[in-house]
Amino acid sequence: MTEATAPRVRPAGDPLRRALELLGDQWTLLILQSLFLRFRRYEELRLRLGISPTALSGRLRDMVDAGVLVRTPYRDARRTRHEYRLTERGLDLWPLLISIWAWEREWVEGRRAVLPTLIHLDCELATSAPLGCASCERRVDARDVRARRLDDTGVVEATASKRFRRKDAESLAGDPLMFFPDTMELLGDRWSTGVVVSALLGARHFSEFERELGIGPSVLSGRLSRLVDVGVLRTGIAKTRTDAHDYRLTAKGLAFFPALAFIAEWSRGFEVPGQEPDITLEHVDCGNRLKPILLCDHCWHPLLRDRVRFGGPVQLPAPSR
Repeated sequence: MTEATAPRVRPAGDPLRRALELLGDQWTLLILQSLFLRFRRYEELRLRLGISPTALSGRLRDMVDAGVLVRTPYRDARRTRHEYRLTERGLDLWPLLISIWAWEREWVEGRRAVLPTLIHLDCELATSAPLGCASCERRVDARDVRARRLDDTGVVEATASKRFRRKDAESLAGDPLMFFPDTMELLGDRWSTGVVVSALLGARHFSEFERELGIGPSVLSGRLSRLVDVGVLRTGIAKTRTDAHDYRLTAKGLAFFPALAFIAEWSRGFEVPGQEPDITLEHVDCGNRLKPILLCDHCWHPLLRDRVRFGGPVQLPAPSR
């Protein structure tokens, strides 16, 4: 993915930061997944996820405040209670969950054997749901996109993520649909997310990440090492005097681009009238702003939420481009 800059028009607020702050949290992603599976009531969500009441209430409140959910009253035998339903803005997050499923299934060891396949009902074939451009309906990856950002002191401001404890992850690991091990290395930590976004925008050297993120050297060193360990970044010998190494996204790291593209697109819903986004993605081949969609890699039609279903874990055929 190549990058260009434009004259700065300072935005009112930070839509991308707000989106990452909300969605860079495994509990939030699991709640979203449960809601798409029609678990709507508080007690249903608590029992399914094994989440504490404090954590669940906080996530639901944040999602209501962000316009993702709406509280709807219902009557049980004793009193009026509320359930949580996805708004249109919440339903728009469906492609993000599918892109996370696709990335984990393709790039995380052992996940293909346990995660279900996605069946496109129009052609009745299993699909890997690749990223596409809504303007030309062609397949897109990170190399096909130019990032335009408003020039400022940094690429992205890393934000605090809510705490997801090790024992929480261990309690969910038995259910493949409720465990995103490598995704949360990228989305579940504020600095790791910033490093990945910066790398997608062209940062290569330690000094570039340090300057663009405003991150301390020891913290940055730890995050870079961890992303190398999980296969998202690779190291090489830097050609500068100030940096010993450079860091580049691997194929696994580049393959996470669809999830970040959907988050960037969804974040535009937080913009105020006249506000320019910090990051705009352009599809180089057709010259239009990238509005990401999911495609079927057999019939190449856009995937619609009501035209897919999950099936058992079976081997996908190798997709053709």
